[in-house]
Amino acid sequence: MFSINRLELLSSFKGKVTELIYFGNTPVGKRFDAYFEGDLSGGVLSGKMRGVDYILSRSDGVAEISIRAAIVTHDGVNISVVIAGYHRDGEIKDTYVKMVTGNERYRWLTSAIIIGKGKSASEQLEIDYFYEA
Repeated sequence: MFSINRLELLSSFKGKVTELIYFGNTPVGKRFDAYFEGDLSGGVLSGKMRGVDYILSRSDGVAEISIRAAIVTHDGVNISVVIAGYHRDGEIKDTYVKMVTGNERYRWLTSAIIIGKGKSASEQLEIDYFYEA
């Protein structure tokens, strides 16, 4: 059985959508690419994150999110980010967050269990990321 012990704040993200591309109502739902950027602060990780969310908005009102992003930490380290999750009624639930870097100081993120939860309103994003301590 899997359980998460103690969750600690990794970082809080506050950002905005910078560009939105609509591909139409496809046979599997409405497809968008949402480019975003913003700041990470609090917790143990700070810096800037930017990327693109490949959104599929399903007919049941749930949007599947699939993000590829890059973090540049406050001390200049690049971290690759992959996020998959769901969005509904302004609430963001990131069920899978994976971070990868070759930098020794942040290498622990590669094997960390990370989850996120947040909200979106208009083109503003606020997401808190937590890791198992």
